[in-house]
Amino acid sequence: MMVSIQDLRTIQEKSNFKELVQGVDVSIDRLTVIWDTESGSLRRIFKNLKRVMASKIDSFDIHDNIRDDNFSLVKDFDKNGSITVVFFQLAVYGNEQLIRLDFNPNTLKEFNGMKIWRQLMYFARLNSLTVRLSRFDLAFDIFNRPEIVNLQHIKGGVTHKIFYGRGGELETKYWGSSGSNVQVRLYDKNKEIIAHRRQEKLDLDDKPFWWRLEFQLRTKAIGEVMVQDIMNRLNNFGFYQLDHIQMNQRAFTIIFLNNPELLTLAFPNLKLDSIKKKKARTRKLLRKETNQFAEELKEVLIQNIPKLNAELKLLVGEFLFLEDQ
Repeated sequence: MMVSIQDLRTIQEKSNFKELVQGVDVSIDRLTVIWDTESGSLRRIFKNLKRVMASKIDSFDIHDNIRDDNFSLVKDFDKNGSITVVFFQLAVYGNEQLIRLDFNPNTLKEFNGMKIWRQLMYFARLNSLTVRLSRFDLAFDIFNRPEIVNLQHIKGGVTHKIFYGRGGELETKYWGSSGSNVQVRLYDKNKEIIAHRRQEKLDLDDKPFWWRLEFQLRTKAIGEVMVQDIMNRLNNFGFYQLDHIQMNQRAFTIIFLNNPELLTLAFPNLKLDSIKKKKARTRKLLRKETNQFAEELKEVLIQNIPKLNAELKLLVGEFLFLEDQ
């Protein structure tokens, strides 16, 4: 029996919070690998790659799009559609032609695709291709913390967008523009799983609340120090209390946290420069309290660095090594 969004909401409403175990996990959610070469034709290599893939696979299918120079390694299901395991594209960035491979490591492992991936990396070495990352998604899975919908971000100058579902419930929050080097999003993972008809991944008895806080990093933000960068960014996310904020500052603080775009309307007598200074002072006051949420996620990240490094080594060789300092 398929689980619907309404079924999910019903289960959540009936959940006994005293029995639910809260938790946080971290994993690599998506990678985009770029192949390049200083000699030879990438188009020829791309065609050869497609031929090699078609001859090597047995439990997967190839969905080919010749017109747009891409094809996908796909796992087809009898009644529930299909899922892309690896997406391949002969792409052009500026005036440079590159081969792009986009995939979710968890999906790759779930469908026993690591043998295929090892063959791909052997193909890259055989053709003297350079390997680099142009996208790295690090995902924090947050279990049984329904208050996560109230997560707030206090750093200035960051684009913030919120999308709601048909019932008015929070669906996704974005921080940072889609074209920036770092974009963060928060979304309901259980709802996404239901939408993708992947019922077998649900664990609604133990994890009726499953949200994902995901950091998407692009080329310029990817490097050995990106763990420290992510930890610094985590310091700006939290659940902020107003107990230590003076009464005459609370109205400004509440609007700042929830609808900063309304500050000029709520305080028409303040000039833009004055509002900017008050926002800076408010951030300073909010940061005086220990950010327990950020500290918890940072600790989980540090503990999992050896696991993440082992996975990166398996997927992209010695290209990237994460450090926590």
